Amino acid sequence: MKTGRNFYLILLLFLSISCSSEEDYLPKGTQLLLNPNLSLFPDNVSPWSPLIPNTIQYGVSRDVFVTGNRSLFIENKERSTAQSATWIQTYTGPMPAPGSTVELMAFVKGENVVDLTAGGRVFISMKVFPHEGSNVRSVGATNEELFQGDFDWFLLKATLENFPKDAEKIQVSLTVPTLTLGKVYFDEINLFAR
Repeated sequence: MKTGRNFYLILLLFLSISCSSEEDYLPKGTQLLLNPNLSLFPDNVSPWSPLIPNTIQYGVSRDVFVTGNRSLFIENKERSTAQSATWIQTYTGPMPAPGSTVELMAFVKGENVVDLTAGGRVFISMKVFPHEGSNVRSVGATNEELFQGDFDWFLLKATLENFPKDAEKIQVSLTVPTLTLGKVYFDEINLFAR
């Protein structure tokens, strides 16, 4: 009788360990970002925040958006203050399974965009930060053809394959680089475990 009870206890322990390790990772198709269409909260776009508020104008538009009822924007009108500007969100919850794929997508729109460097491009990116002692992995996306003048909404995608097993957090960035004038909108920003 005692051997049977021990067997069931060991079996129960094994099942609980194996189930918990599977549940530690997110299922495919899981959205990792909070407030992807910027309409979750009536009075703010939390947890999106400007990386370093400076002379660049960061803002929220209730007039221009793809879905929901608003979008983020970065605007720079002055050549003398055309610094890089970034909206960020950091994810620290359960991570995708090691070896899986993570895909970042965002819609981008521009008004009077001028690249003064003939090479800087608006881009989206994600960085995966590991536990101490490992390298940060990052991936980004831009569109070389569309980041001048006025352009309508289009989708950018950045894909990180072979997700690392030691990931601790993921930071998503929406960036207008140095020496870029005009107004750039971002909306429907999604990060999916694939």
